[in-house]
Amino acid sequence: MPTLPGPSLWLRPRSVALAAATLAMSRVFAQGSPTVADLTAVPFEQLVNMEVYSASRFVQKASEAPSTVTVITAADIRAYGWRTLADVARSVRGLNVHDDRNYSYLGERGFLRPGDYNTRFLLQIDGMRVNDVVYDQAPLGGEFPLELDLIERIEFVPGPGSSVYGSSAFFGVINVITKRPADQRGVRASVTTGGAALAKGGASAAWTDAAGTSYLLAGSAYHRGGRDLYVPEFDTPDQNHGVAQGLDWERGHRLYFSAARGGWRANLLHAQRDKGIPTASFEQPFNDGRSFTEDGQAYADLSWSGERGPEQVLVRAFAGRYASYGDYVYSVGGPTINRDGSEGLWWGAEIKLVSVRSAAHKLVTGVELQRDARLVQQNYDMQPYQSYLDDRRTGHRAGVYVQDEWALTPNLLLNAGLRHDRYNGAAGVTSPRAALIAQPRPDTTLKAIFGSAYRMPNSYEKYYEFLGDGGQLSNPALQRERIASRELAWVQHLGDNERLTLSLFRNRVDGLINQLPDPATGMPKFFNVGSVAVRGVEAEYLRQFDNGVSLRASASQYHVGRETDFLPAEGGSVPMSDVEQQQLNAPARLAKINLTSSIWHAWRIGFEMQYVGPRRALLGSAGGFTVANLNLVTSPTPRTELALSAFNLFDRRYADPGAREHRQATIAQDGRVLQVRLTWSF
Repeated sequence: MPTLPGPSLWLRPRSVALAAATLAMSRVFAQGSPTVADLTAVPFEQLVNMEVYSASRFVQKASEAPSTVTVITAADIRAYGWRTLADVARSVRGLNVHDDRNYSYLGERGFLRPGDYNTRFLLQIDGMRVNDVVYDQAPLGGEFPLELDLIERIEFVPGPGSSVYGSSAFFGVINVITKRPADQRGVRASVTTGGAALAKGGASAAWTDAAGTSYLLAGSAYHRGGRDLYVPEFDTPDQNHGVAQGLDWERGHRLYFSAARGGWRANLLHAQRDKGIPTASFEQPFNDGRSFTEDGQAYADLSWSGERGPEQVLVRAFAGRYASYGDYVYSVGGPTINRDGSEGLWWGAEIKLVSVRSAAHKLVTGVELQRDARLVQQNYDMQPYQSYLDDRRTGHRAGVYVQDEWALTPNLLLNAGLRHDRYNGAAGVTSPRAALIAQPRPDTTLKAIFGSAYRMPNSYEKYYEFLGDGGQLSNPALQRERIASRELAWVQHLGDNERLTLSLFRNRVDGLINQLPDPATGMPKFFNVGSVAVRGVEAEYLRQFDNGVSLRASASQYHVGRETDFLPAEGGSVPMSDVEQQQLNAPARLAKINLTSSIWHAWRIGFEMQYVGPRRALLGSAGGFTVANLNLVTSPTPRTELALSAFNLFDRRYADPGAREHRQATIAQDGRVLQVRLTWSF
């Protein structure tokens, strides 16, 4: 009987994480005792001459990048006490996140689809693609495979990036850059406790051997009991009056190893997360504790970078494995468990050259190859066993790209790129991007950015078919969706530590992949459904004051327009009004404030407020809300750090839109959550 990899596939969380931490401590060489990093470090990016990598795949000044890049530093993460990558994303201009109490979903610039698995963002760790090969999902919440303590910086590049990255770099690229082993030393350990019965522990160690190879080893494990959740749609006596008791639990572990010597670097990651489902999604009976999901990930990355004459060379080999399954409860002739899941296995290689032969040109060329060795989707009842889906496939892709940064004059740059990709079973696709960047004054930068990107339909969208309750139809005829983007940006430095950014943009998406009821059967099915246009304006103000206070504030306004009156579908048509309701799953307005400051003795405060405007949902609407978070951090001794956090400080009641798999229009989010974290350095 075929089965998907269960918990035995992935290493056990607590024992492995603690064993890794113990091993790491024992391998540390005597190099002196480190101290906790300076809490007064500037938590925002340097505003003048800041360098970024992810916009063009080479290091360049942010003012010369073909995008308005946002950089989040390790000091930011420490100052605000963020718990997940989703928390980080909520603070970034133009991004919004919603949570269905199983996964976190990312939207940008007025666009967020119900049921979208973050497929329109490319997520990388040190340049290695993390999106899996079955769902093309970018993991953001508890399923993100890396502890935030290990991150040196995060670069978010908004706008189409397919000209250098290929598929999924649709709305933007998120590149998580880890701390280098050589920059760390000694052992760090931390414990965290807080609301919803949270218990978390972790440790890391860094050392350098006699041959000059630097190592970093880290492990962590956590468990969160979760709170009872009231769902009014299930408020009947036979459904516990709408209270899901203790079902919002989560547990997981993460392991990380990195080694570096000279131009060589190797990274290994492993993570597993199990999550209870309190929402009775996919037509399940309410308040049944047997329903949960599990996500397991493993990644390996080996790279060499160096110089060969006037060229900078990068050679990389990578591999990844992703396994996910969910146990869902149904009553078909009696209680039964239905298991639904997937497995993906892939590997590949990349070669990149950066040429600086000409003072006026910086030319980048590269080739990427990837083999998808396993693309498995299954659905079956466990007892008695009955299979409904067993889809097994393989795939491959290849891409070649070129990008030129051309100094037309001392104050005028042209950044132009072009990439061509080929996938098995699909026609080739070419993606261009061009940006004209002018600096009429040393403190003023103007950018005109034009580009297109694409997203290939993933295996789940094309081939998943389950005809039972909560199922959907397959559509092997799906085609790629495309976006054309136009953006004008003005960046004004008002002082050495003060900056204002204003951006106007218009995005048009064609061939939009959207899940709608099939006209013939009424079951959900993915279609290419016409065109949608979004236009908007964003403003951001950053300032670092002389007294150590740092401020970042942003505001965004978006408008979603109609491009077609109806959407052709197989066997009929779907009214545009149905799509409009889904299109407006994202808010039309966002506003954010982030503030850090020293307050009393060795204490430093990180305070943020986030306003999210009203959103239309499939079954109704979700009102606008404002949430505030507070983090206090200090160093009681040179080797310890204490952080006290309050998320949703004012206990604001709010909800995010439900998707098609939910009976409820909105899903309530957490009230106030308190957390305490203590870190030691040895």
